[in-house]
Amino acid sequence: MSKILLVGINSQYVHTNLAIRYIKNYVENYSSMKLEIYESSINNQLSAILTDIFEKSPEKIIFSTYIWNKEYVFKLVKEIKKIMPNTSVILGGPEVSYLTDKIMHENPEIDFIITGEGEKSTLDLLSESIEDVKGVYYRKEGQIKFNGYKPPISNLDEIPFPYSEEELKNSKNKILYYESSRGCPFECSYCMSSLDKSVRYFSLERVKEDLKKFLQEGITLIKFVDRTFNIDKRRYMDLWKFLLENYREEVTFHFEISGDLFDEETIAFLEKIPQGFFQFEIGVQTINEKTMKAIKRENDLERLKNNVLRIKENIHLHLDLIAGLPYEDYDTFKNSFDYVYSLKPEMIQLGFLKVLKGTLIFGQVEKYNYKFLNFPTYEVLSNEFISYKELTDLKKIETVLDYYYNSENYPKTIEYILKHHYKRPFDFYEDIARYYDSRGYFKVSHKQVSIFNHLYEFYLYKGFSDIEIFKEYLKYDYLTLKKPGSYPYWIKSIKDKEKYNEILKSMNFKSIREGHNKTEFEKFEYNVVSDKSGEVEILFIYNRKETKIQEY
Repeated sequence: MSKILLVGINSQYVHTNLAIRYIKNYVENYSSMKLEIYESSINNQLSAILTDIFEKSPEKIIFSTYIWNKEYVFKLVKEIKKIMPNTSVILGGPEVSYLTDKIMHENPEIDFIITGEGEKSTLDLLSESIEDVKGVYYRKEGQIKFNGYKPPISNLDEIPFPYSEEELKNSKNKILYYESSRGCPFECSYCMSSLDKSVRYFSLERVKEDLKKFLQEGITLIKFVDRTFNIDKRRYMDLWKFLLENYREEVTFHFEISGDLFDEETIAFLEKIPQGFFQFEIGVQTINEKTMKAIKRENDLERLKNNVLRIKENIHLHLDLIAGLPYEDYDTFKNSFDYVYSLKPEMIQLGFLKVLKGTLIFGQVEKYNYKFLNFPTYEVLSNEFISYKELTDLKKIETVLDYYYNSENYPKTIEYILKHHYKRPFDFYEDIARYYDSRGYFKVSHKQVSIFNHLYEFYLYKGFSDIEIFKEYLKYDYLTLKKPGSYPYWIKSIKDKEKYNEILKSMNFKSIREGHNKTEFEKFEYNVVSDKSGEVEILFIYNRKETKIQEY
């Protein structure tokens, strides 16, 4: 029996490839064949991966190909054919499912390409005569052949659970992906999922059995890859109630949802979810009405705002924006940014349009005069509404947004700056991005303390008033972050050491030394906790999950 290797090249070590696990378990469940999985990441050296694959001596290699690994996989395939010329190279995944004939012509090293849903087509390719297989491009007598598309699997329950017991036991600190449905009813013009307009579901019974396995092993983060999880209220409420009944503190479930679909009953239920148990990713993308209509994604912005504000206290929220959409220029994007910022999610994901083959946007390149990268990630460079310079400026704003907002390291300081010195949030991030750019800071990496220092120096550069009050807020955020090994040069330390020791004696530490290692005590000349004049002394207590404070 020939050796078959499934290869997943992930974007990061903590990620797992769901597709190759589905294929392995499906093929092994419905045949006597055995498949081996090999996973690595794009951060590893290509030569090392090439050696690993060579030493496994496979006769067939199946690569899972995505936007983040396409170039890497194509390079790897060329080298594999040099040292293993008789090994069959098979590619599958969204990055090779469109313009497939062209890909085969340009890459003679590829022997087969599986298009669309891979489980059944892979089984057929490995077990049947190629002339009888649908869903696969192949070579025969110097010609590229295709026998037509294979219809998608109607009963998803026939696909086995993707993870083994052993893998679950060894994956507590990895991100595991899971799907309870395939397809999406929406037609967003930039999204590959819009191509599969029907929605197919795994049965509720099957999904609950699968979720029990994650819960029993205490997997830290399970990401549902359902494109819009909250389509069918009866279904999603049933699953969420099941998860709540089986709550485990260390587990988090991540869902991609449409934020304006929830009704009052759902919101009332979500307000009761334990903090950190659910994590939502909400694709706002834009608030520009003309843009929403053009991309076929029209949000009820008032309802979305109400829903987000209601659940944000206990649901960890990621809100997405996309720059480069039709009719969204630099100035209208500011409005979209400020709208999302006003909702105060834990993370604002400022993304950039990717012009993906097969999507409606790909067919509108000439209409909107799109310029985009000809290689992955196919990111937009300009269109008739926004220039390359403006998109580059937004890229720089994305970087400082990650530093000063998404890191969650500066809540008090940034709130103070925005309240006292800016009319709108976008203006601050644009300002500090320009400051970074003028000093060449985008060209070097920064330690955490450097990012604090740059914010302090930016404040001085702008000549803003009340520098001493600002420094107290910055000091508070710095000390909240972690036990400092040393203080930055701008921190004025005012510490009553005798009082500090007396406080530690009254606490449950084994010794004063342990207390000092796990706490910090500082006097503030402005009450940054209550945001008012007056002194306050604060004990910072450092735990693994969070820093607690006590005022004195």
